[in-house]
Amino acid sequence: DAIEECRKLCGGHGYLSSSGLPELFAVYVPACTYEGDNVVLLLQVARFLMKTVSQLGSGKKPVGTIAYMGRSEHLLQCRCEVERAEDWLKPNVILEAFEARAARMSVTCAKNLNNFPNQEEGFAQLATDLAEAAVAHVQLIIVSKFIEKLQQDIPGKGVKRQLEILFNVYALSLLHKHLGDFVASGCITPKQGALANEQLRLLYSQVRPNAIALVDAFNYTDHYLGSVLGRYDGNVYPKLYEEAWKDPLNETVVPDGYHEYIRPILKQHIR
Repeated sequence: DAIEECRKLCGGHGYLSSSGLPELFAVYVPACTYEGDNVVLLLQVARFLMKTVSQLGSGKKPVGTIAYMGRSEHLLQCRCEVERAEDWLKPNVILEAFEARAARMSVTCAKNLNNFPNQEEGFAQLATDLAEAAVAHVQLIIVSKFIEKLQQDIPGKGVKRQLEILFNVYALSLLHKHLGDFVASGCITPKQGALANEQLRLLYSQVRPNAIALVDAFNYTDHYLGSVLGRYDGNVYPKLYEEAWKDPLNETVVPDGYHEYIRPILKQHIR
């Protein structure tokens, strides 16, 4: 998705093979289905979540990536306390919102499954809801691991600060994209969602001055990228012109067949 987004942002130049984007897209698209269709994998995660919810009353304590389910009673009732846009910069506020959303979506799916006499029929009918609950769980894992990393010492002057900004951009962009889930589950209000969007816009302005440096930090060479658009020196247009001359049609100033076929038409010399 990110590669396709970059291609569109490059306008017509994004179609060029010299941009490197078509080859990059062709290489990475199959990765989405190497181990099976994404939806099938999400439904397997959903089955695990449904099993976890069914065991909540048994006294068995959830551990690992589902440890938050052990606080489901609190998460099902809690309400976000955000009053100002900057409140969304607090990691604990973000984490609780994602935990509440994931827990409530899983519990709701489990309740709806119980309405079906046949469990497998229920899974088939509720496949869309189950896949969305799995996505909420996976996104929570990424957000929580990001927070854990930021609580550690990170070397490099200003690096931790930039990572904190990127974390907030990532988390709030997910919240913006899935705002319907957060509001529908009752963990945040529409007004709090609007405040999250307001804070996200402010964060974009903080990331923008350092965007090129953050990308350069991956240290991909020009040879590795193979892209005239992603060149380290930024000389995009001279290199685009050079690549255009490599096209077979541009090997000669006048293309083959011009004098024999095209010129007579233009000069109206055909009898």
